[in-house]
Amino acid sequence: MRLFIAVDLADELREKFSPIISALGRFNVKTVELKNLHITLKFLGEVNERMLPLIDSKLKEIKFSPFKIKFNGIGYFPNEKNPRVVWVGVEGEKLKELAEEVEQRMKKLGFKKDKEFHPHLTVGRIKMLDKSERGKLVREMETFNTEWGEMIVDKFKLKKSTLTPKGPIYEDVFVYEARGGN
Repeated sequence: MRLFIAVDLADELREKFSPIISALGRFNVKTVELKNLHITLKFLGEVNERMLPLIDSKLKEIKFSPFKIKFNGIGYFPNEKNPRVVWVGVEGEKLKELAEEVEQRMKKLGFKKDKEFHPHLTVGRIKMLDKSERGKLVREMETFNTEWGEMIVDKFKLKKSTLTPKGPIYEDVFVYEARGGN
């Protein structure tokens, strides 16, 4: 099964991202469905189902208190000149701390560190755009370079991703509620 650990976007914030999703849809961009918007803390990849109890046990060790994060601005991976992923920035030191806790627990189970955690909310993936279209996209996205709102993080989830021709289907495997901690 294909697994990742994430914070889901609060329902009351989802609709705020509808305009940017619509704008990206006018380009050759695979947009993220509003219901699928999340912040990935750690991508685990293909995992044998027998690992689930171990993963669950390690993630249950994480203690944290609810904290606030803010959504602000627009960015691109790897960069603005060659955008492959369009994202909204996420601010919040406690989110980085939570991602690091997740990373440390998963490292103990043999999961390799992918790359440095960069808090973001992916809104679209670019398959192929010629240079002029890239420029248009970046210019249009500048209109969305704004503050989007904030939410309280009071849980994170182990999620299963099933890839289909119509896009991924995400299912919650386990939910970890805030309880004590930092």
